[in-house]
Amino acid sequence: MSNKADLGLIKVFLAIYESGSVSGAAEKIHLTQPSVSYSLARLRKLLNDPLFTRTREGMQPTFNADQFYVTFRDSMLTIEQSIAAAQEFAPALSDRKFRIALSDLGEFYLLPIIMKKLQILAPNCSVEIITIEVDQIESWLLRGRVDVAVGNLEFLKNKVESQKLFYENYSCLLSSNHPRIKKIISPQQFLTEKHISISNSTGHFIIDEYLRKMDKSIDISLKIPHFSALPGIIPNCEMIGCLPTKVANKFAESRDLVSIPLPFEISHFEVGLYWNKSIDKPSAQKWLCKVIYDSLSVL
Repeated sequence: MSNKADLGLIKVFLAIYESGSVSGAAEKIHLTQPSVSYSLARLRKLLNDPLFTRTREGMQPTFNADQFYVTFRDSMLTIEQSIAAAQEFAPALSDRKFRIALSDLGEFYLLPIIMKKLQILAPNCSVEIITIEVDQIESWLLRGRVDVAVGNLEFLKNKVESQKLFYENYSCLLSSNHPRIKKIISPQQFLTEKHISISNSTGHFIIDEYLRKMDKSIDISLKIPHFSALPGIIPNCEMIGCLPTKVANKFAESRDLVSIPLPFEISHFEVGLYWNKSIDKPSAQKWLCKVIYDSLSVL
């Protein structure tokens, strides 16, 4: 057996590290699972390290594998970018699968806009949407498990590449038949009315932080994991939901709902595009970022 590593072995290592499984690596680099397992065995012998241990959560890298990953990824990125400079991505001919991380609000409001453009420019490409988990998204981007992420993710700045898409604020969503609130809500009403709270795992906690700073609290009658449930709940109750204004206004196109401004001013937040430079066809990722930016930055 040769004691030399080739680029194919390095690609297998990176694919296992980033996907967390042999099967995921096989899918990512278009090899059979036995081929990936054989390459992993060669690497283990070549590098004199087990590299990964199998757990219920997937293939967990060893300490040495973490060190190898940084070096191997930087080297492969340099090689792939050099090749990509001479090869433009051809969206009309490609059958690539893109993985985009979005919140449930992003799926409702932003995804139709993105898909309209993609279906015109890249009709044979497919898209997989991964629901954003705030505590996981940095790792997903750094390991290449998603191509891009879109959302209120400013904590990722200086950790991955980013570009502002637009600024956003929050509004109140309530039933159009609310017995006490019509077109305006007072600060006192906001504090005393019953509210629907959305899980902080969505990354939307600006209003909670504001209330804590003001030493105020609200009456939370219902806590749910996703914003997308609000239009089905609010028309039949007197509760208030707070959510990004553009989506609140979209929900309020229904005659059963109304969107009104918050009774206090809070700082706006940035909806951005986030990505980590890909070693897997970087020209395709660059193209995807441009399509998303062109589609959403005008909102």
